[in-house]
Amino acid sequence: MGLGITLALGLILALSACAPRPQPPVASPAGLDADPITASVEDDSFAYSTAKATLRVGLKNITRRYIKPIEMAQVAVGGMRGLATIDPGLIVTLSGDARAVHLVMGGTALQRFTVPSDNDASSWARLATEVIRTARAHSHDLNAAGDERIFEAMFDGMMSDLDIFSRYAGADEARANRARRDGFGGIGVRFTKAEDGILITHVTKNGPAKGAGIKPGDVIVRIDDENIRKLPQRAVAKLLRGPVGSHVGIAVTRLASAEEANERRIDFNVQRSHIVPETVRARIEDGVLVLRITSFNKSTAIGVQEALSTVENRLTNGSIRGVVMDLRGNPGGLLSQSVSVADMFVEEGRIIATRGRHQDSFHDYRAGSGDLTRGLPLVVLIDGDSASAAEIVASALQDLGRAVVIGSASYGKGTVQTVVRLPNDGEMTLTWSRLVSPSGYALHKLGVMPTVCATNARREHGGRGQAESKADTILAPLHIDGQQGAMAAWRAAGMVFDGRRAKLRQACPARAFKPKSGRDLLMTLAGRVIDSPTLYQSAIVQTAAISTAARH
Repeated sequence: MGLGITLALGLILALSACAPRPQPPVASPAGLDADPITASVEDDSFAYSTAKATLRVGLKNITRRYIKPIEMAQVAVGGMRGLATIDPGLIVTLSGDARAVHLVMGGTALQRFTVPSDNDASSWARLATEVIRTARAHSHDLNAAGDERIFEAMFDGMMSDLDIFSRYAGADEARANRARRDGFGGIGVRFTKAEDGILITHVTKNGPAKGAGIKPGDVIVRIDDENIRKLPQRAVAKLLRGPVGSHVGIAVTRLASAEEANERRIDFNVQRSHIVPETVRARIEDGVLVLRITSFNKSTAIGVQEALSTVENRLTNGSIRGVVMDLRGNPGGLLSQSVSVADMFVEEGRIIATRGRHQDSFHDYRAGSGDLTRGLPLVVLIDGDSASAAEIVASALQDLGRAVVIGSASYGKGTVQTVVRLPNDGEMTLTWSRLVSPSGYALHKLGVMPTVCATNARREHGGRGQAESKADTILAPLHIDGQQGAMAAWRAAGMVFDGRRAKLRQACPARAFKPKSGRDLLMTLAGRVIDSPTLYQSAIVQTAAISTAARH
């Protein structure tokens, strides 16, 4: 069984199981000690075989891979107790000697189950499945609940003592998660709700919609035989998606010309293809290449590489004088993609390390591709919503002396998740390691301290003059000592997890700096730093010296 790593997401452990029709309640091989009392609810077609296989995979992976040790009995009993979220009258208890599980309903004892003698996931899964079977035989609410509702209750209970980033997703949600990570069958458009239909706001380059002739500004009024004017956006997205290679009929209205108000209807027959959402947008602003990265999916590194290749001549002939990587609001994504993106801007060094409990969670990721921008000034923008993979990139480029980081303290989501695909087609996300920056501090609950802190600016200013004035105030201290004290203390936190981390974040409190069109405050700061070689070099040298000292 293969293992993949994600930060909020990742590759998948593929497993499968069949779902035969259930049999009447029988004694569990795990140890059913007494005959069950007569059932008051007729059993139906709950997928017991799938449940047993799904719970086995869940128990095995939680106890082996979760970042902290946890007993299988604690996880399994927690899952059984989760059934009370469906029927509060159900009570599951573990005997004082931890040798038996008791199932009670409304004060009446239903069954006593002998617990397995070891931490065998299969035995615990059989026991949990028999608890579900017995409970369904006596609970109208549980018997009426669908398979997925019971899986959700069980896994929520099993994972109740884990961290907030470890969670269960049912089959529908898991499929949506996989589509965001790996792509889906679609036509390649972004859209928003409009009064008379669905307004196309973006058409993916090289996608089926663009090839068919669909344009931004078109309004979708019908998909196949469905009038979609009153449908919510989620329902529209579901209609547009489908198997790769299948066709979908799309009717749009389009203005005849920019000068005329007359609309004409155009019908398209579009063949769906594999769509991976675009996460990289590039533009050149006042001689600066701005790379806006919204998340890290399987196409992000390719997107950055293509953006740099497109302007390769301008990067070398001096017409582009610097690069801004905008990671504001970026929630993260795939670990491998963040490493690849950082690798495009550095010559050598460790980009990130992961450390956990499982032996497979120990990795050192090092640079090896070389700097594709040939040392051009680089600024990274972060804010309180920059998390996970975004923090990997920011911390690596800062610690390796490659970029000046501007903004506020980042989110502080410094753990790595592995995603386990379950036999019921759901998935379980488990935290299994921590991220350690090149200078040796763990990112979790700390995040990245910017070289230039803009938190004290109470709001972003749209006017260029106001933004320039505010930038002067913020940048002035860098000529003296910048953030040296705070940044040194930040790195001294190392792998210690105590109250110190929350206090350190107060030096530059996390704040959302939403990207804006034109020169917002952070973009103004970035431009000023790029345009001042002395200022840029001073910030780089200060940060690199602190990071080097921390490593030694």
